[in-house]
Amino acid sequence: MARRRAAASAAAIAFCAAGAVTAAAPSAHVAGRYYTLETTALRYNVDTGAFASDAPIRITRPGLDAVAERAEGNTKTGAAIMRGNVKVHDRGGPGSLQGKNAAPATLTCDELDVDGKADTYKAVGHARYESDIRSATADTMVLDRKHRKLHLEGAVVLTEGQSTARAAAVDMDLKSGEAVSSGSPVMLTQPASPIPSSAPTAAPRASAAPNPRPAPSPSAQ
Repeated sequence: MARRRAAASAAAIAFCAAGAVTAAAPSAHVAGRYYTLETTALRYNVDTGAFASDAPIRITRPGLDAVAERAEGNTKTGAAIMRGNVKVHDRGGPGSLQGKNAAPATLTCDELDVDGKADTYKAVGHARYESDIRSATADTMVLDRKHRKLHLEGAVVLTEGQSTARAAAVDMDLKSGEAVSSGSPVMLTQPASPIPSSAPTAAPRASAAPNPRPAPSPSAQ
C-alpha cells in the first residue's frame, strides 16, 4: 500500500511538472517573468507558461495591478487577454506614468490585451482613463507605461479641468501632459473668459475760472 501511494505521488508530481495544473481553492498564485497572477481557479501549463481562468483574476507588476472577470495568456511571454469589467490601476509615485510625484490613475474597459514584455496595454470597449487632473474616453486606448504615452482612437473625448477636446485620435504624453489631436474636426471647448469690466471714467473736474484782475485805477493827474 505504501509503495502504491508513493508511486501515485511520484506520478502526480511528474504530471504537474510536465503538463497542465488545475488549481481551484483556496487560490492559485503564479509568478511569471513579466507579471504575477492570482485567481481561485486556474488551468496552467508549467512547461509552456500558458494559462486560462474563468474566475476573477488579478495580474500585478511593480506599480500596477489589473483585475478582470476572466483571462488567458502566457506567463513566460508576458501576453494576456483580460475580459469583463477590466480595471487597471497605476499606483502613482516613483515609476508611475506621470512622474514620481504623480497621483494614481485608472484605466477601465471591457477587454484588455496585455503585452507584459513591452509593458503596454490595449483597452477595447468602453475604454476610460482617469486621473486627478484629466480624464479621457475612446473606443480604443493603448497605454504605454514604459514610455509614459497614451494613444486614444475613435470618438475621443479628453477633459482636463474645464476644458474638453474631441477628436478622432489623440496622442498624449502622460508625463508632460502634452496632447496632439488629429482627425476632422477637432473641437476644443473652454470656459468662457469673463469680459473685464472697465472702471467708470471719472468726468474731468471743471477748473475754476481765474478771477479777473481788477482794472487799474486811473492815475492822478
